[in-house]
Amino acid sequence: MPYKDMREFVDVLEKKGLLSRIGAEVDPEWEINGVTHTVTSEGGPAVLFENVKGTSTPVLSELFGRSWRRLGLAMDLDTTDQVSIRAEWMKRIEEPIDPVLVDSGPCKENILTGERASMDGLFPMVRWHEGDGGYYPGTLGMLVTADPETGDQNVGCYRMMYRSGTETGLMMQPFQGGAQHLEKWSRLHPGVAMPVAVVFGADPCYVLAGGSKFDQPPSEDAYAGGLRGEAIEVVTCEDSGLKVPANAELVLEGLVMPGEMDKDGPFGEFTGFLDHQSRCNIFRITTITHRDDPIFHGEREGYPSEGGLIYILGMEPVVLAKLQSVEGVLDVHMPLSGVGFELIISMRVTSRGQVRQVIQEVFGDPDVGGYIKHVTVVGEGIDIRNRDDVAWAVATHVQADRDLLIIPRCPQTSLDASQTRRNWGTKLGIDATGPIFDYQEEGQDFPSLCDDPDIKARVKAQWDKYGIT
Repeated sequence: MPYKDMREFVDVLEKKGLLSRIGAEVDPEWEINGVTHTVTSEGGPAVLFENVKGTSTPVLSELFGRSWRRLGLAMDLDTTDQVSIRAEWMKRIEEPIDPVLVDSGPCKENILTGERASMDGLFPMVRWHEGDGGYYPGTLGMLVTADPETGDQNVGCYRMMYRSGTETGLMMQPFQGGAQHLEKWSRLHPGVAMPVAVVFGADPCYVLAGGSKFDQPPSEDAYAGGLRGEAIEVVTCEDSGLKVPANAELVLEGLVMPGEMDKDGPFGEFTGFLDHQSRCNIFRITTITHRDDPIFHGEREGYPSEGGLIYILGMEPVVLAKLQSVEGVLDVHMPLSGVGFELIISMRVTSRGQVRQVIQEVFGDPDVGGYIKHVTVVGEGIDIRNRDDVAWAVATHVQADRDLLIIPRCPQTSLDASQTRRNWGTKLGIDATGPIFDYQEEGQDFPSLCDDPDIKARVKAQWDKYGIT
């Protein structure tokens, strides 16, 4: 059964021992940072800070953390197996379920307009990293925008820096849906601000969908319905026709003027680096709606982080779906430590040039090519989810002059700290499948693995016999 809202999911996590409540007063200037950093680094539980200095609003953080089990539970799957979670994800998004429009919902229990529409006092002012350039209320806020021609909505996760009680920065990468809607809006409505909304504390599948990438239309709220197996109920915003989840904790409504930019950052990103100061759009709040006694949902970005895991869960199925039709591709994996920049491919190689073709297929893809900068291809005997196995394949199968593919001056997300020019990077492909055809030309077979998997399985099946604990 899908969760009716985020609170029901929190209750389930608590009953399973996967969430901790902190009743002691915490200082949002540093303590929330320290606690969330510690629990995520050590694989700990989700945390609900019930007594945050300066606000009556509790802070829920690390809802998923880096826990595959909590991600699975969001879809009512109690497992830690990454492959089975991904398989179920891919199955469910094949059948998106359009949201259902209702007249009202809990997110409308309080409607603040005019001078009352201020974040001050209501939103906790959390400094997620010591080096941040300001407070960031938007780390897991889901931005809702609409295509100005078709009306199709987009839901995405964008960072937001506090500027005043009624104004934030809004960081949008040019290849993200919200930025594309704003660019189109500026052409169709010059000099007019575009309406947007930001959702905090929605159904967990809505959060997962908003942090992922899908073919559109439909919108992420329809994919969220597919992931949860039931339509999400939505309501119409007070100031626009945008639709937001009826059971959300908090909703900010407002306007973004195309071309109006200002300073943002620094901010500690999911890559593990303090992203330098940059420029971003300005979001002006006109209305705030919220539940009685709302809960704020945010996270400490960095490595490892909740946002990184959400990103990986959403992106890996996209890449797999794109490559499943490519001859020889068996599986793909995006390790959490690769922060979305690294892809590992398992492949059965049957012809020369096959590996380079699949590497270039990834780099040239308009949806994923701007994120992934390193692709490593290994043979089918290598466990792509085992870092040591992949490292062994690179160490023993690769000659640099033969097996590296380097492509300079490619589009790349600006969050990559290794860049010296913004939005431009160099792609690296590694063919770690081994020189199979070179050996064949010499009348030899590439050396076989001495892994003896059948014998290992037989021994494991009767392990109790050996008395080794």
